[in-house]
Amino acid sequence: MILKNKRIWQLSFAMSLLLLFLACSKQDIIRPNIKNKFARLDSIAQTQPQEFFLELDSLVQNNKDLTTLEHAMLLFKKGEILYLNFKYQEAINTHLKSYKLFVELKDKYNEGRCLITLSGAYLNVGDIETSQIYALKALHLAQLIGDKRIEGKAYNQLFNLHFKLKDYNKALFYITATDSLFSKSVDTASIISLKNNKASVYLQLKEYNKALNSYSEAMHLSQSKREPKILASILNNIGYTYIDAGKYENAEKFLRGAATLNKNIKAINAAPYKGLGNLFLLKSKNDSAEVNYKKALSIYVANKNVKDEIEIRDKLIAIAIMSGDYVKALDNQIVRDSLQLNVNRLEQNRLLNFANVNYEVKQKETEINHQKEINSRNQWLLISTMLLFVLLAIATVFYVYNTKLLAANKASKLEQSLLRVQMNPHFIFNTLAAIQNITLEGNPIKSSNYIAKFSKLIRQNFDYVRKESISLDKEISMISNYIETQQLRFNNVFTYTIEVDDAIDVTKIQVPPMLLQPFLENAIEYGLKEKPEGGKLLLTIEKEAQELLFVILDNGVGRSAKAKQEELTEDLHATSIFKERLKMRKKGEEKSFILQDLFDENNKPSGTKVFFKLKL
Repeated sequence: MILKNKRIWQLSFAMSLLLLFLACSKQDIIRPNIKNKFARLDSIAQTQPQEFFLELDSLVQNNKDLTTLEHAMLLFKKGEILYLNFKYQEAINTHLKSYKLFVELKDKYNEGRCLITLSGAYLNVGDIETSQIYALKALHLAQLIGDKRIEGKAYNQLFNLHFKLKDYNKALFYITATDSLFSKSVDTASIISLKNNKASVYLQLKEYNKALNSYSEAMHLSQSKREPKILASILNNIGYTYIDAGKYENAEKFLRGAATLNKNIKAINAAPYKGLGNLFLLKSKNDSAEVNYKKALSIYVANKNVKDEIEIRDKLIAIAIMSGDYVKALDNQIVRDSLQLNVNRLEQNRLLNFANVNYEVKQKETEINHQKEINSRNQWLLISTMLLFVLLAIATVFYVYNTKLLAANKASKLEQSLLRVQMNPHFIFNTLAAIQNITLEGNPIKSSNYIAKFSKLIRQNFDYVRKESISLDKEISMISNYIETQQLRFNNVFTYTIEVDDAIDVTKIQVPPMLLQPFLENAIEYGLKEKPEGGKLLLTIEKEAQELLFVILDNGVGRSAKAKQEELTEDLHATSIFKERLKMRKKGEEKSFILQDLFDENNKPSGTKVFFKLKL
């Protein structure tokens, strides 16, 4: 009886092992019928992406018994094609799911592949930090398992990241590391990508012949490989290189070739149209430039590529202004500003989320360490002390966080107020009207110069308002641009001089952006514009010990009673905003501010003086 029971137990144990083996095996295999369907999907992925997605989704829905590996591979393939079709956020969501499954399967090779694509997708949506985390993780994993292919791709991704950051020295280092791994590879696609990246570095270094040679090698390889989408991208890159080199006929030939090839393979890519727009704009063929920019714009809008859309709208604004169509320019400017605000808001939210995640991780690590210490000592007194310490730490962190949040909110409101003061509609429309008058007078060169100054001024205002500080030379450049724009408005009824102490290194000293413009505007609006001739505006910047001294003088007609009344409100002249910005620096600089009316020997108004100090 005992022997019989023992045999029954052995048989049951063997059956359990068999079932366990079958269950595990199901998770780690790709069945032949599914392999055939994978092959079908691979054959249409590049040329028929919509059909690819339909068949893949159908495969998932109609096969409920997919193994974990099959499911993971389907998600991986879908993520790759989403990435290649510029749907980066969808690619991220899909690859995160496949990555999780590969981790469960302990499939290190495919884990690495997922990490590479995730890094690339995050880079394309502008999340540099996350992109770098995934790229370094892929590099570590590749070196751990000894996979040179994934290691090379990780180096290549780090190249892309530093290239986007314009850190060309590190980019060159990583592309050289990639080259050392792929120099003997038979992977044509990887070699093509490598040569493209090399060419990109050479292009930034203005070594056009080396860049064109690398692109030419990549082009021949892609032709032999019969990769039309890659070939179209290379043709586009060659076109951009010829534009940079000033060879416009060659540039047009390759860009049109890229656009035609994309159309033939039904690939959606705005880059050739954007390149043609740039080319025609350089050749002063504004109508052709506008047509191609609009083609690129429609693709960027459809793909929700907001940053590229902003760039194209900037070009269309410039073309509209040059064509005298100010309504169209204003319409595009309104859309462009709205997009930029959304980009800024998303960036702020992303940074806040990133900070919150880091805080939660550090908090958990701290709690674990505290618990280990408590368990090791096993003393109630220590437990009470540590808990009290944790509570105090949390309260302090929340207090600091809340303080920073309030400060950020205050800074945001101050930034908005500053921007409204700096770029009021009255100034914009008067400047546009002045440029229009010059255009109607038949002076295109002068008109073009002022359009460039005005566009640069708008760009500077939007770029600098978000910064805590900028170099003094940038501040001087911006106010020079602003004063010259005002000279255009008032037909040069005044001159200006900027005197900077020789002891000041304007490239190294940092100052809050756009401090001077409101007072220069006051000097012009309330003093100099009413003076028929001989108006002078003087800005002096001196260094005294560890302080910068700023003096703004004008010899205008003086502030009127109405202007003084408005000054008392401190709204129109932005004095309150100015003082608030200095108070936020917490250096007591606002106490040095002086606004003084000047009078001649007959006690008649002879101008205005503004004085204040900044501590270095």
